[in-house]
Amino acid sequence: MTNHWDNYHRHWKLLDAPLRPTPETVGIFDRELDLGNADVLLLGVTPELASLGRSILAIDQSATMISGVWAGDSVSRRAMAGNWLDLPVERASFDAVIGDGCLSAVDSKVARGSLFGEIARVLKPGRHAAIRVFARPEAADDLCRIEALVLAGGVENFHALKWRIAMACTTDDCDNTVSVQAIRTAFDELFPDREALAARTGWSMASIDTIDVYAGSETRYSFATLAMLKDEAGAWFDQVRVVPSGSYPLAERCPLLVLGSARLR
Repeated sequence: MTNHWDNYHRHWKLLDAPLRPTPETVGIFDRELDLGNADVLLLGVTPELASLGRSILAIDQSATMISGVWAGDSVSRRAMAGNWLDLPVERASFDAVIGDGCLSAVDSKVARGSLFGEIARVLKPGRHAAIRVFARPEAADDLCRIEALVLAGGVENFHALKWRIAMACTTDDCDNTVSVQAIRTAFDELFPDREALAARTGWSMASIDTIDVYAGSETRYSFATLAMLKDEAGAWFDQVRVVPSGSYPLAERCPLLVLGSARLR
């Protein structure tokens, strides 16, 4: 099996919203948390978020993602390898915690709970976190309807299609997971002729072929509903707000979850 994240970074520059935050979204992070004078913990190495805050520490489990995607260390920012579910930082040591899609990168309800717990642990009292989430709709998509929507020109880019397929294939249990190989398999069954898809939609073959990073990977993503994520976050935070994250493709499924008043255990 391949190392998913060690391969993923090679396609990073080909990714677009909703998989990466837009400048509008970055501004919303900044506005919601008032990050100008904040010491920030970033979950992952999303380069668009690397300039936020007075200082920023990024933590990612993949050294290859750090070397391939991170914007580079400086006096005020640095990145290190670490486990989000056991963060290598002291309790109450950050003014803000931010992340982009990190709740979908863990593969169970238990893991999401552990991540919320770690966010609560490392936040200073009275401070807040903001995580952009990828939330599947309450009523699951139908793959045939997704295919029809694409052919009718109703899906803006390939990455929005990829997330629609992923959410349609997500399990209905409490974990709400999907293997990345299953996403690729479903795509190949819907659109076996990639060149025809490119011609029909105007999407580049390079963009479409990014789905091949899922081949041979054992990685699973999770796509819980927004109601589930709010409920899970509520076990750790008294304040849980949902804030729209912009106007890019599929943005309605990708709001910010803003968390405050941590409950420490």
